[in-house]
Amino acid sequence: MKQPVLSVISPVHCESGNIIPFLDAVEEQIRPLGLSYEIILIDDGSMDGSWRLMRQEAERRPCLRCLRFSRNFGKEAALAAGIDAAGGEAVICMDSDLQHPPSLIPAMVRIWQRDEADIVEAVKTARQKESLLNRILAGLFYKTYAFLTTEDIEGASDFKLIDREAVDALKQLGETRVFFRGMTQWLGFRRAALPFCPPERNSGVGKWSFLAKLRLALDSLTAYSARPLSIVFVLFLLFCLFSVLTGGEALLTWLRGEAMTGFTTVILLILISSASILAAICVLGLYIRQIFYEAKRRPRYLVSERAGREESRRRERVSGKKSV
Repeated sequence: MKQPVLSVISPVHCESGNIIPFLDAVEEQIRPLGLSYEIILIDDGSMDGSWRLMRQEAERRPCLRCLRFSRNFGKEAALAAGIDAAGGEAVICMDSDLQHPPSLIPAMVRIWQRDEADIVEAVKTARQKESLLNRILAGLFYKTYAFLTTEDIEGASDFKLIDREAVDALKQLGETRVFFRGMTQWLGFRRAALPFCPPERNSGVGKWSFLAKLRLALDSLTAYSARPLSIVFVLFLLFCLFSVLTGGEALLTWLRGEAMTGFTTVILLILISSASILAAICVLGLYIRQIFYEAKRRPRYLVSERAGREESRRRERVSGKKSV
């Protein structure tokens, strides 16, 4: 089969109510472009009827290929699987809940066809509907990430068009635990931005729990910057300075023959030193956690099933090779 010009990849996790509207909307935007294309859906351990529906749609849509993970590996791993499977000259990554508007696809493709950018990314002009706490924590994360990595990803999304050259570069990165937005930002290449305001979900609710977001935030901060280790050293220097000043004051008081009440000073020294030591241990623990996962070199994901006409042809070719 001839390689497609466009590959659209999208993770799916319990999105049975969104799959058909998503596929219809994407095809409606791509068909008028007159380009060959494929759509790759990655089932990230769905517990509803998503996989059954994906298989049914793969039977009636020649462009559709579907992968099913052996368990839930997370959205970042699903994006990595889609990148690995995509054969297009350009790869479009987007969510399947229709909060990434398919109507932006033609504009992305036009920018890419005019050779104005290798990565065309959709940038949020406003955040989707969420609680005040989530907004505050998200803002704190983006500011912290920008400070630690010198890369500003505020407003960035996973909705991107990536040229084949950039895709091949992305596939060379060997991290086991990935942060897609951080990795594509690190790549560089020529970039263009398209602003958009995320609409409401077409169906269902978001599956990201607070703990999952916190885990991803900590992994991304430690995976793309060593500055926290430098901050530990700065804390050490500040504590040493404070200790010298406090010790000098105590020595002068003793030389003058004055009584040394020092209880408050001792308490402050204990509290500050304990907090500094615990902060340093926590930061080191985060980096050791990264080393622990990366050193094992386990695969980012495991695919248990595949669906789609092209996937069937590939299995037949593999079976033919084995029989020979």
